[in-house]
Amino acid sequence: MHITNRQFRALAAQVDELHRNNMKTFATEAADLHRDLHVRSSKAFKFDDQGIAGYAQSIELAAVAAYTAAAPALSAATLPVAELFMSHHQQHADAFGAVAGEMAVTAANAKLIAAVTPALQAITDEAGALEFAFALEGQAAYTYAAALTLLIDPAYAAATATILPIEAQHQVVLGLALGKDVAAVFPTDAFEAAALGDGSDPLKGLDPAVFAA
Repeated sequence: MHITNRQFRALAAQVDELHRNNMKTFATEAADLHRDLHVRSSKAFKFDDQGIAGYAQSIELAAVAAYTAAAPALSAATLPVAELFMSHHQQHADAFGAVAGEMAVTAANAKLIAAVTPALQAITDEAGALEFAFALEGQAAYTYAAALTLLIDPAYAAATATILPIEAQHQVVLGLALGKDVAAVFPTDAFEAAALGDGSDPLKGLDPAVFAA
C-alpha cells in the first residue's frame, strides 16, 4: 500500500457518499424513463436502450464475482474497502436490472468471467488483487462512456451517467493505493474514453460485440 490503510478507508468512504447520492439520482432518472423504446443499430451496441441496460447489469454482476474471487488475497485492513466496492457493483447491477425490462439478466456475464479468470488465478498477493481491480474498474467506466454515445432515451443516458463516475472513482482510489501517478489514475484525462475492445486493453471498455450473449 502506498497510502495508509486509514487514508484508503477515508477515500473509499468519500466514494461511498458519492455512490449513495448518485443512486438517489439514478432512481429519479429511472422514474422518468419513457415507455416507448427506440431501436438504434450500431457496430458496437446492437441493442435498444433496455438491451444496453441489461448488458451493463451483466458487467456489474461480473465485477461482483471478480471481487469475490480476488478477496482471499486481500488483508484484513483492505478487505472492507473491496467489500464496499463490491456492494456498489451489486447495487449498480440491481439498478440497471430495474430499467432493463425483459432484457434484465440474473447471472454475471459469462464471457467476461471466462476472459478474466486467468488473471484472477494468477493473483498471488494483495498488490496483484488491487491491480486487477484497478484495470477492471477502468474498463467498466470506459464501457459506460461508450454507452452514453449510443443511448437514445435521455433518461437512460442520465441514469447511466450517474454510475460512470462511481466506477471511475473506484479506479482512482485503487490507483492511489497502488502508488500510481496522475497519468495512470486518469489515463484518458478528465472524461473516460469511449473506445471499446476485447478486454485485453485496460484503456478500453468491454465491447458487447465480444462479451454479450
